[in-house]
Amino acid sequence: MSRARLPAPPAKASGLKRHRALLGRLAAGFTPEAVALGDSLVAGWHETDLSAATGLVALNLGLPGDRVQTTRWRLAAMAAFAIRPRLALLMVGTNSFADGDAPGTIAAGLDALVTELRAAWAPPVILLATVPWRESPPGRSEADRLALNAAIADLARARALRLLDGDAALGPDPTPGLDADRLHLNAHGYAALSGALADLVRGG
Repeated sequence: MSRARLPAPPAKASGLKRHRALLGRLAAGFTPEAVALGDSLVAGWHETDLSAATGLVALNLGLPGDRVQTTRWRLAAMAAFAIRPRLALLMVGTNSFADGDAPGTIAAGLDALVTELRAAWAPPVILLATVPWRESPPGRSEADRLALNAAIADLARARALRLLDGDAALGPDPTPGLDADRLHLNAHGYAALSGALADLVRGG
């Protein structure tokens, strides 16, 4: 079982390789106006769509397989690059949920991630995403996911973050926005999230 309260590196060599590639983009001097951090749900979101939704030049720092603790570890490595994004999107937690971490544990890890993000890059606007509907992994239920999202919403209110509600974006029947694995998003799903993201940015 993972421990979302403690930073930890990616478990797979492929994850470390992609992480180094992202560090290379920062080292090359790319200075984004918006950043997106998180797991495969972020990694699959095209940068052009993120840029269009936010109205800012975006850098996608998502990594498939990320847990909350992995994103925290990677942020610590990326913090050496003194970028100053105007907006940051955090969308991570579905893999920690699948690992069996409790909502409170995941929320505590996300709370620490927000603190670390503000210390590293000080984005004026931070958006925190809930975990979109997914096929329940072994040992977890839909009620567990909803409890996690309630904890994420509470954290967003407590830390003055904007909440990107994946369930509201995908609608009462999320399946048209999901791949066949009933976990990852397809083009329809990302279009729905991009619309919700644009509404949040405009509403702020």
